[in-house]
Amino acid sequence: MAHRDYYNVLGVGRRATQDEIKRAYRGLAMRYHPDRNPNPDAEQRFKDIAEAYGVLSDPEQRARYDRLGPLFTPDGRPPRPEEVNEVLGSLFGGLFRRRSDARGEDLRYTISLTLEEVAGGLDKHIVVPRRIHCNTCGGDGAHPDGGKVTCNVCSGSGRATGSRLFRTSCYHCDGAGFTVEKACERCSGEGRVAIEDTLVVKVPRGVATGQKLKLAGKGDASPGSGEAGDLFVIVNVAEHALFRRRGDDLLVELPLTFAEVAVGADVGVPTLEGSTTIRIPPGTQPGKIFRLAGRGMPRVGRSGRGDLHLQVQLEVPAELSASERKALASWAGSLGERHPLRAAFEAAVAARNPQEVS
Repeated sequence: MAHRDYYNVLGVGRRATQDEIKRAYRGLAMRYHPDRNPNPDAEQRFKDIAEAYGVLSDPEQRARYDRLGPLFTPDGRPPRPEEVNEVLGSLFGGLFRRRSDARGEDLRYTISLTLEEVAGGLDKHIVVPRRIHCNTCGGDGAHPDGGKVTCNVCSGSGRATGSRLFRTSCYHCDGAGFTVEKACERCSGEGRVAIEDTLVVKVPRGVATGQKLKLAGKGDASPGSGEAGDLFVIVNVAEHALFRRRGDDLLVELPLTFAEVAVGADVGVPTLEGSTTIRIPPGTQPGKIFRLAGRGMPRVGRSGRGDLHLQVQLEVPAELSASERKALASWAGSLGERHPLRAAFEAAVAARNPQEVS
């Protein structure tokens, strides 16, 4: 399929004579021959020029190309459905958009934050490697002292010479109206330079791991006059020694001694703002959860906060002395029938068919 407008590639109009086509081809072939032109894109342009001349120099091929335009195939085969869709996409989606209008690349950057930083929100300073327009050449890649020359194909207009069904900008200058004859020394002709840019990221209260914060226009500069890309900052919240996060809620495992859960106690517990004291009622069972409303994480973009949940864990001593074991056994025996859960469990076991017990 004809992915290029052959008239535009050769820089001639649709009514050009065969002599005009031949002269244009010879001049451009010499200009872009890889042995004479060191630019990286010279070889591809040379191939495009040879392809365009091969079609337009043959009257029969040229007539068929004039009829079919983007649907032209050198071997004469009908275009496949996906190729037709590609042509339609180029007409409405700007497949052949000129380089000077291309948008800069988006960038990604990951920041690691503590739970306390996320809870309070902050302005985070980061250093991001990115590319900006070269201030020596103004981003056009040409040496400031006569480095750019008016395009002799479009005479500086930047407009194509061929069909409107193809690209509307000049193939040879990418619509800029000029070509670079001497590259800018600072950016080596790219028009962009790499820097380490210090930026400030406004981290809202309550963000979570995986959320993205967008800094518009802080990606790479465009390779021409288009808009710069964006910077997407990805949040990573470090694991906390005490708090586990469940959305906007926080969970803390609260270790208590047997004496504390049996007879009750006032114990200190952590919150994001510091410590506070809660009352443990007598007879508290392991696994019970105490809820402190509004002491969790801030809700992103909304008012209010989640809750703080404190889950009781019974801490059993790993080692006991002989006298401690004796005293504990004596105490356990004095409790009598005051273990309803244990009694119910034993009754359920006894009721099972012994053959089912492995």
